[in-house]
Amino acid sequence: MKLMIIAGEKSGDNHAGEMLSALKKLTDVECSGTGGSLLRSLGQKQFYDINDMNAIGLGEALQKIPFLLKVKDRLTAELKSDRPDAVVLVDYPGFNLRFARYVKELGIPVIYYISPTFWVWNYKRVHKLRKYCDLVMCIYPFEPETLKKEGVNAVYVGNPLTSQISFKCEDREEYLKKGGFDGTKRLIGLLPGSRRKEVSSLLPVMVQAAKALPEYDYVVGVADTIDESSVREMIKGTNIRLATGLTHDIMKYSDLLWVCSGTATLESALIGTPMILMYKAGAVTYALGRLLVRVKYIGMPNIILNRTVIPELIQSDATANSLIKFTEKIEENYETVKNDLRKVASYFPDSDASANAAGEIYSFISHKKQENNSIGR
Repeated sequence: MKLMIIAGEKSGDNHAGEMLSALKKLTDVECSGTGGSLLRSLGQKQFYDINDMNAIGLGEALQKIPFLLKVKDRLTAELKSDRPDAVVLVDYPGFNLRFARYVKELGIPVIYYISPTFWVWNYKRVHKLRKYCDLVMCIYPFEPETLKKEGVNAVYVGNPLTSQISFKCEDREEYLKKGGFDGTKRLIGLLPGSRRKEVSSLLPVMVQAAKALPEYDYVVGVADTIDESSVREMIKGTNIRLATGLTHDIMKYSDLLWVCSGTATLESALIGTPMILMYKAGAVTYALGRLLVRVKYIGMPNIILNRTVIPELIQSDATANSLIKFTEKIEENYETVKNDLRKVASYFPDSDASANAAGEIYSFISHKKQENNSIGR
């Protein structure tokens, strides 16, 4: 089987890599496209890396347009010279939904893994999914019904986060020992994001709040996409410890999390640790977002239960004073928040989304090949 896989962010590389690993158990796979370290380690021929492709906010997105046009032209040329059985687009809708059109024009099947969140904003994306995609694999159980009504060939495969969450420490005692904590204080985990701009805008606010709350111990998780030395510089002179490669352990063994909006929010909810969500975007991006977003919340726990389960500190509300205030509020209602997060986790059955997605891709392409062979006869 020959595939081109397009992932443009760290989470996309993770999801695509897990899916490709499962697919390799079903058949031999030759793979090219864009991605990160995981896809590369699985043998994908990389034309572009996720560190070059990701962008935050309208400003960065506009700056990336010339580069992304170049990416589109290069990938299209590769498709013309070496046609795969299908192109698998993984999340990254700003680029992938546009690229789907060019792939479709070449007559190559398009599979979209992790449907764009059309129900949050820009419902018109549904029409592009119908027009350009042969198969759409959803990770939220309520998505396929709406998509099918719109004529999209959609299937629910489960959420990959449920099987990607793993812990390196056997228990809290081992974790505290590894971090050098004596366990006498409650522990707050800082997860400022996997992009440089997220970390530079949120971590200083977290550090300021931590200095005002010395009754806690603190640990900051550093994604492998972030320069560790820059984080060390930001936490210099504080009691905040740094941990690399222990993100899920931080989520599980901390008493409370201060977390950047995104994948980590849902992961933390599935693990069940109370959190405060933070996010800052450029002024123009935020103003446009307010006009286009169709839901009241940006955090998945709040979206699912349609009420404020976790505080959302966005834009001007993302301050040290707000962090301090809501940390105290969560501590006062700690068990209530934990119970609400259990309800959120119940929405996601314990299934292997990566294996399910691999099975769908294998079945889809096998069926296509049978069709083509029948036509050839």
